[in-house]
Amino acid sequence: MQPTDAARRETQVALQEQAPNDRNKTSAFIAYGIDKVVGFIDDLGDVKAALGDLRTAGFKAEDIQVLTGEEGARRIDDNGDEHGELAHILRSIQKTLGDYEIPHAKRHEQELLAGHFGIGVTAKDEEDRNKVRDIPKSHNGHFVNF
Repeated sequence: MQPTDAARRETQVALQEQAPNDRNKTSAFIAYGIDKVVGFIDDLGDVKAALGDLRTAGFKAEDIQVLTGEEGARRIDDNGDEHGELAHILRSIQKTLGDYEIPHAKRHEQELLAGHFGIGVTAKDEEDRNKVRDIPKSHNGHFVNF
């Protein structure tokens, strides 16, 4: 079920209040999530709660990205078609080498297009990754991975 335009606007306002980094830079291609834990949450209230818990756990706004809707899905661009020749070549190489990131990119696009919220948190060490994984899961998060 796709959210209505009013729901999308409400979502953007709510996320701006939380001030996560880089909400939906439509032009910025996401090639690969280095040092990033990614998960999906379906409900805006759960997203807000997860963002609050991430901050309480010590993660800064610049460590957190939230993607939503078609704009977020375009940033992932699993074929690289929306971001020019270099992005397309990168995705082609990833597919040729059997990179596990491609099936994840497809799933991420599907989640965003289904109206879910993608949360990515930079977590460079194992302790931080474990903290991050638990937070979205405690707020009905799914497909949480590193």
